[in-house]
Amino acid sequence: MENLLRQIPSVTKLLETKKGKELIEIFGREEFLRICREKLGEIREFISSQGKVPMESLEEEKILLEIEKKLKLIKRKSLTKVINCTGTILHTNLGRAPLAANALEKILEVSRGYSNLEFDLERGERGSRTLGIREQLAQLLGVDDCVIVNNNAGAVLLVLSALTKGKEVIISRGQLVEIGGSFRIPEIMEQSGSILKEVGTTNKVHLKDYQRAINENTGAIMRVHTSNYRIVGFTQDVDLQTLSKLAHENNLPLIDDLGSGTLIDLIPWGIYDEPTVTQSIKMGADVVTFSGDKLLGGPQCGIIVGKREYIDIIKKHPMMRALRCDKLVLSALGATLELYQKGEIEKIPIYAFLHRPVEELKGMAKRLTENLAKEKFIIKEDHCYVGGGALPTHELPTVVIKLNSQIPPHDLAQWFRNLEIPVIGRIHKGEFYLDLKGVFPEDIPYLQEVLSKL
Repeated sequence: MENLLRQIPSVTKLLETKKGKELIEIFGREEFLRICREKLGEIREFISSQGKVPMESLEEEKILLEIEKKLKLIKRKSLTKVINCTGTILHTNLGRAPLAANALEKILEVSRGYSNLEFDLERGERGSRTLGIREQLAQLLGVDDCVIVNNNAGAVLLVLSALTKGKEVIISRGQLVEIGGSFRIPEIMEQSGSILKEVGTTNKVHLKDYQRAINENTGAIMRVHTSNYRIVGFTQDVDLQTLSKLAHENNLPLIDDLGSGTLIDLIPWGIYDEPTVTQSIKMGADVVTFSGDKLLGGPQCGIIVGKREYIDIIKKHPMMRALRCDKLVLSALGATLELYQKGEIEKIPIYAFLHRPVEELKGMAKRLTENLAKEKFIIKEDHCYVGGGALPTHELPTVVIKLNSQIPPHDLAQWFRNLEIPVIGRIHKGEFYLDLKGVFPEDIPYLQEVLSKL
């Protein structure tokens, strides 16, 4: 045993190897030393308990490979770039909307030094951190004012806490949605201190249901857009304009949670049934909430817009400070809204992806597989979805590369995930696919290199 323990290489010896120096360059000296000591300690412990060890496990090269594997695993647990070949453009688990180039530039500009986050440059005194965004949204949507918070769930929580705490909020039973991660509208309402008043049934609700529910303790009428599912068939709903009239006849605010929230009409992209924020405002909603990182194509945030009398109350609520956004989110949001103001929507990645014709995707697939064995890579047309809790029934045309391999699909998926830049594909009916709908052109050379190794 003592002889085996003496054969374990020292930390100093591993540090001096070519491989050791390379790992220090990539991962840093302190992290390398930590994992190095940890690995050598494991070997000593194994020898002490077992009295033996395979001789190859004492070789410097073998030990350094194990150290490298552990260092890479640690690094992969941090946020890192991946290539989205799932076909889901707004993939919740992959970070939803990629930011436009001008938003990235703005983040860099603002974060490199100081900024006028809460400083009024004209008056030379403290100002509002959302002044610029307020003016942008006023121009784009015709709203009085806005509040920007961490996400849309936070937006709904803040609105209800500020406007309806201790009061009943009337909502259709068919709109009691569950957001990803088991986060439910009734639970948000409970946390806000508001009292849920369900009306109608899952598939049908009538105006008379809302009328009967109004009493002296009613605080608001709420509509929740079912952005992540659809109820079809034998159904009945009450339109927003009718709800607005009823709310205002009873001096109540109408709150509209649009969820995925788009600023523009999506008909040019072949999408006909997604309500816009502007439509909601025009139909009489007093307060509208929606996400920044879904169909808007910006950073993660929750956007609250509406009438000044209600927004002023929301701004003064103590929870506002806990939920407010930082300068990086606000700068990215402002830059994204600027593209809407300029009419340059297709500079926002999700809209560039939505607009991609099948022929362009076929060209990408052919470039990826040229000079490779044709029998291994089958190019075919398919369909995919927007994702991110938006447009659940709308199929998008796409092109996929099906991998013909003896390797089981789940093992293939694991191999792609273990790459230096992980590639996330999809498995369908026992086949592994790379969907090109959400692949950036600059990632094509890397994918070519990856496919050549199969």
